[in-house]
Amino acid sequence: MAEKSYDLTLPMDKLIDIAVNKFGDVEFQDVAVGGESFKVLQIKNMQQYIDKLMDKTRAGKSVVLPLWAKLWPASMVMGHSLSKFSLSDDAEVLEIGGGAALSALVLARRGFSVTVTDIDQDALLFSRINALKNDVGERFTVVSSDFQNGLGKHYDCIVACELLYEEKQFDLLASFIDKNLVQAESGEVFLSLDLKRVAQNFFKESSEVFKIMKSTATFKEQDTGEAKPVNLFRFKRK
Repeated sequence: MAEKSYDLTLPMDKLIDIAVNKFGDVEFQDVAVGGESFKVLQIKNMQQYIDKLMDKTRAGKSVVLPLWAKLWPASMVMGHSLSKFSLSDDAEVLEIGGGAALSALVLARRGFSVTVTDIDQDALLFSRINALKNDVGERFTVVSSDFQNGLGKHYDCIVACELLYEEKQFDLLASFIDKNLVQAESGEVFLSLDLKRVAQNFFKESSEVFKIMKSTATFKEQDTGEAKPVNLFRFKRK
């Protein structure tokens, strides 16, 4: 059965009601990125919600954990990087697998037109709420999309965080990026991922089309103080 989609043209209070009906209490978390402050919607009692999902698995039902709702270190590092990166004034940006869409929020706040894609309808719901809460809704489009087809246009910049976790998707992702990025040398791709993720086959295939530069940054968890290393990749067409 296909996942139910939402009417994302509804006003923010109605969208929040939908989120509460699905996940229970939600709250906006203040997130500081690049000298700016953002309000990002979070599931207030995540563990309680996960426990409820686990009860369903014991009853033989399949469930999907809302991993997209967490602000991962890779997302924070990407957000900080994009807050400083130079783009042309009229650049159009695509965030793939947006989740909470922090990267898109950062770029929309800077005045860029952004499109956020995800296959999870709940992720798109939260992305849209975040755009409205941060007053960037007019520059912010959400689209339900997998990697099977192009989006019918080309973007100047493509970003994605923690997307390389299913090897069976690597070929599709590489092709999707190539289809949706402008052909000009100015087109760039930014990926961030946990240091544990390797994804060698993806980078091997992508290197046939792109020059790939890699760097490593560290994000310190606010609650624990633990330093989390994150790999950052920058692609440019050959």
